[in-house]
Amino acid sequence: RGRLREIAGDCDVSQAELDALGRQCPVELAQLTPLRVLHRRSHASRPRSVYALRATRLAPRFASLDLTTQAGTYVKEFVHGDFGRTSPSLGDLLGCEADILQLDVLGVRPARESAQPPPPLPPLPE
Repeated sequence: RGRLREIAGDCDVSQAELDALGRQCPVELAQLTPLRVLHRRSHASRPRSVYALRATRLAPRFASLDLTTQAGTYVKEFVHGDFGRTSPSLGDLLGCEADILQLDVLGVRPARESAQPPPPLPPLPE
């Protein structure tokens, strides 16, 4: 699980649009080896999943995003798309450019649990 504390976009997205984004899960991704790690990883296409996603609008063009992904998902590239190397990206789903300002890993599930569906995201604190 991870939290993207702040995501900046080049368009204003409503809370209703962010809520609709979460209802699209699970989202199946096609991720090519990201440019930032290509010098140390083999060039390959990797199918990955975003199991759950919950976004909160912070201000015009800014949001916070909690998500649960399959092990091995390149989260940064899911957000900005890595020049089309990850599809769909968060930017694709929102219809605008998106980038990460801060990323926190909230938890990693043990390998023995990875074959099980992830638990639902906990409620946001008031």
